[in-house]
Amino acid sequence: MAEPVLMTSYDLALAVKGSLTGPPDLPVDDITTDSRNLSFSERLAFIAIKGKNHDGHLFIDGLYRKGIRVFIVERMPPGHETCENAAFIVAEDSVSALQDLAAAKRKQFSSPVIAVTGSAGKTVVKEWIAEITGLSMPVIRSPRSYNSQIGVPLSVWKLDKAYRLGIFEAGISRPGEMEKLRRIIDPDTGVITNIGQAHSENFIDDEEKAGEKLRLFINCSTIVYCRDHELIDRLIRSDVIYSSKNLVDWSFTDREASIFAEKISAIESSTTVEMTYKGERMKFRIPFTDRASVENALTAASACLAIGTDPEIIRKGLSGLVSVAMRMEMKTGLNNCILIEDYYNSDPGSLGVALEFLRSQNGRKRTLILSDFMESSRDQKELYGEVAEDIRKSGIDRFIGIGPGLSGHRSLFGKEATFYYSTGEFVHQFSPASFSNETILIKGARKFEFENIVKLLELQVHQTILEVNLDAIAHNLNEIRGYLDPGTKIMAMVKAFAYGAGPSEIANLLEYHRVSCLGVAYADEGAELRNAGVTLPVMVMNPDPGSSDIIIRHGLEPELYSMTSFRKFAMAASRHGLVHYPVHIKIDTGMHRLGFMPEEIVDLASEIRSAGSLRVASVFSHFSASENPAYDHFTHRQAELFLKAVEILREAAGYPFLRHICNTAAIVRFPQYHFDMVRPGIGIYGAWEYSGLNFRPVNRFRTRISQIKRIAPGEAVGYGCSDISDEERLIAIVPVGYADGLNRKLGNRNGFLLVRNKRVPIIGNICMDMCMVDITGINAEEGDEAEIFGENILISEVAGRCGTIPYEILTSVSPRVKRIFFRE
Repeated sequence: MAEPVLMTSYDLALAVKGSLTGPPDLPVDDITTDSRNLSFSERLAFIAIKGKNHDGHLFIDGLYRKGIRVFIVERMPPGHETCENAAFIVAEDSVSALQDLAAAKRKQFSSPVIAVTGSAGKTVVKEWIAEITGLSMPVIRSPRSYNSQIGVPLSVWKLDKAYRLGIFEAGISRPGEMEKLRRIIDPDTGVITNIGQAHSENFIDDEEKAGEKLRLFINCSTIVYCRDHELIDRLIRSDVIYSSKNLVDWSFTDREASIFAEKISAIESSTTVEMTYKGERMKFRIPFTDRASVENALTAASACLAIGTDPEIIRKGLSGLVSVAMRMEMKTGLNNCILIEDYYNSDPGSLGVALEFLRSQNGRKRTLILSDFMESSRDQKELYGEVAEDIRKSGIDRFIGIGPGLSGHRSLFGKEATFYYSTGEFVHQFSPASFSNETILIKGARKFEFENIVKLLELQVHQTILEVNLDAIAHNLNEIRGYLDPGTKIMAMVKAFAYGAGPSEIANLLEYHRVSCLGVAYADEGAELRNAGVTLPVMVMNPDPGSSDIIIRHGLEPELYSMTSFRKFAMAASRHGLVHYPVHIKIDTGMHRLGFMPEEIVDLASEIRSAGSLRVASVFSHFSASENPAYDHFTHRQAELFLKAVEILREAAGYPFLRHICNTAAIVRFPQYHFDMVRPGIGIYGAWEYSGLNFRPVNRFRTRISQIKRIAPGEAVGYGCSDISDEERLIAIVPVGYADGLNRKLGNRNGFLLVRNKRVPIIGNICMDMCMVDITGINAEEGDEAEIFGENILISEVAGRCGTIPYEILTSVSPRVKRIFFRE
């Protein structure tokens, strides 16, 4: 296996123009900015980046204990003197240092590099160029949408002499950013897709945005673009620098373009086009009919022609294109397994991203099912040697390799690994009992048809699904963090089945993103999280009187809200021989749910002084109407009562404890009451709207049409014959009813579903397991998707039509509805 390029700590300091403290000769062959990475090599350098919501410097001590010895920092961490044999490189800016390292790595790469930019389609075009060129040479590409100021240098750092082509994606959101990416990628060929509305907020107009994107191509020898995009064509041809380059433009309308493309036919699911380039006519079949996909495919084909790819290779590559999977999906599998589907994009670069996601899943064994990589020119022993090393470092418990390449190099992997020459062989020998309590990453090249493996492993349920966007949760969490001081802790609420989303998967994600603790309603919910491998502190907010043993056995922390609950739990802790067991004291400041009343605080203080088995971890209360300005006077009064109680209890305890009172609304509206910790709930799940907050919807509730039928005038629909029309109607029956969480108040045309991007009314009374919608005038088919709520029909709208709140809509989605978790 080829050795990676080796640098020393001194080399790194020179590259980033930083000052070095510590040994100059420590070897480095890889870098990371992610302290969550659980597996490290001895030659890994950590770059501590300080962002809006995270500061990598805070994790240096833990990383040193894990074996990291080279750190690039903006400031020397406290106690660095005790880090023996560690090198600290102080740079002015850590992100700039990362970019400098990547730029230095790029200079060592002598093969061609393609850069792809644009407003939309750039990830698809990048992937498709890589798919086509990868049929004839080893290619490295940036993983998925790694196109930012951090993602680009991390991608470029992976350049290696084993590859004959590099393809990288570049995205920007404001002026001045592209120059930094240009210096890192330094492309030979530039590809621009189009200019649209994405990331327009920081630009004066589309022309300024297009001009900024084109700066990526200042030193290119070739630019590839569609001449039919008038703005791009005008900016390129009117500029002295760009117009002097080799312009490979394609067009549907202008025969003067370098490549003239003409649609021959569009039948069923494919489009046949004829492209004329340098006098040669070439006919290609593209397995899509929609305009965006056809344009993306022609841009990819044009880029391949521009770099000299054989037309036969392009023809073969275009005919085999599939939609780029822009996300990894998590599904429930048989025998308590979780499946992670990522089988439309298979290359060594994307494997690293997928393994990182797999590492973040706790509570089950980690299994990888991987196919051969389809890189025809790469030395296979070298390639699969690298794969074996990545798997070893990632802490994978079980590896299954499928394909002749992996099978032929089984000696590179551990003795416990198993191999199959084909997907068919795996399917033939499959035994359901051989998979149990595992998180299974399924990743392979599309020719291996791993969807057949998923069919075997997936828990079969009906077609009504709740999609949960894990990236949206992370985004919403960071939106909340933007309102907090760096030292303010977060208790994330995952009660009520994580607001309907699924507790263990959400809890693992929140733990991954370093919330301080989690809140559940009942002890059983907390026990489930512990069984799923969650190690964060978990507060039980409504502990049943008889749940003390469960709480203690699973290391949960109860809310104590009355003298009775305090004394009973103190006795239970003493019975178990415990001292200083963490508990949380709830103060009733006016909401009048659970909690000690203000007049009970002095007596509670006496109990705290004498209860040696307990230790107060926090004192908290709950605002009743923090979202409503009409009750701000009441909110301030609650805070005043809370602080008075805290003062008495702190004096009684004789030690500090955490104070918290803010829910999502209060986090935004009352920053003076953040205290030591906040408790966001509905905001994390994107179902709360407030000016200035950019929460993203997390959940999408969808199903598919089971049947379509034509109903004659005067015929009734549904129970009670409540919907009758004088007109002939086309109706669709969909398998979602009130037992799935579809509120009956949405029936009789009060609610809507979304079919073929159009709203259709729910007609008649909603049944237990299904409902009917009027699709008259819509060209729908059986099997078409129907959205119940999501990005198009917001949860807040559904709640309003039902006369309730988003909380109820979310938590009403039945457990029988399959949850699919995905990352974008």
